[in-house]
Amino acid sequence: MQPDPNLVRLIEKAAQTAGSEAALARVMGEKQPNISGWKSGARPCSPADRARLAGFAKEDAVQELVRATLEKYEGSRRGDQLKTLLGKSLHQIIVGIGIALLLGASLTYGSHEAGALVAFFATFLYSTMYIMLSA
Repeated sequence: MQPDPNLVRLIEKAAQTAGSEAALARVMGEKQPNISGWKSGARPCSPADRARLAGFAKEDAVQELVRATLEKYEGSRRGDQLKTLLGKSLHQIIVGIGIALLLGASLTYGSHEAGALVAFFATFLYSTMYIMLSA
């Protein structure tokens, strides 16, 4: 199994936050060889453990959990269903955030600035959704 560059990056960042890979293993309640195995690609790292690593690396644990879960089931019926269902959920979240931003920005600023703000955030959120669903 080849090392996953994103997982290696997460482990290194989480280890830096913890102080070392040994400290990271202690904080996570894992054995040091498990962390090394994840990093080298010799051991699979579960989506839950990837989410924990992301949290320790001060990154979005939920996004990593979703991405790792989609990756784990990629090419299977379950994976296709998850992509479809998560895509619908993400779309609904984006629409809700866009409406909230438009309302909040129009109350705070003028309508012109509100539209620009919503366009910016919608682009950001749709890009995130695209990346997650194409992972």
